[in-house]
Amino acid sequence: MRPRLFSLSLMAIVSLTTSLACLAQKPSYDVTIVADGKPLDLSQGIPAHTRTLQLRAQLTQNSQQQYPQLKPTVLINKAILNLVRDTRRVSFVNWPSDESVASLFKQAQVGDRFLIQFEDVESQTKGGVVQKIDNSKIVQVTVKK
Repeated sequence: MRPRLFSLSLMAIVSLTTSLACLAQKPSYDVTIVADGKPLDLSQGIPAHTRTLQLRAQLTQNSQQQYPQLKPTVLINKAILNLVRDTRRVSFVNWPSDESVASLFKQAQVGDRFLIQFEDVESQTKGGVVQKIDNSKIVQVTVKK
């Protein structure tokens, strides 16, 4: 009888561990940067003459399947846009803010990078309950002509 009890206990532990691993996962999201009304291909860079910037996010396909109770659109409440030249931060703007991102682009040179840190991101259930997404994300895009 003891071997049977041991095997049942082992199965319960494995089942509990698997359940906890699923609960520990957080929804993940993809970011779209819209510059002057056009979505950017991050690998192509961002034009130095950009005047307006929008940040949009959506749950990944995998997260939409794992969390069907969540709406696919993700709310970005706060991000920090850092202008980086070589290894030095030149300037930054909190997004959204009263400051215009145009001030960053006035300082930007071809070859600089924007590091965008997403700090306050939320999703909403289909029932309207807001849920914070803890997965911090940093997106990097190079300034081009």
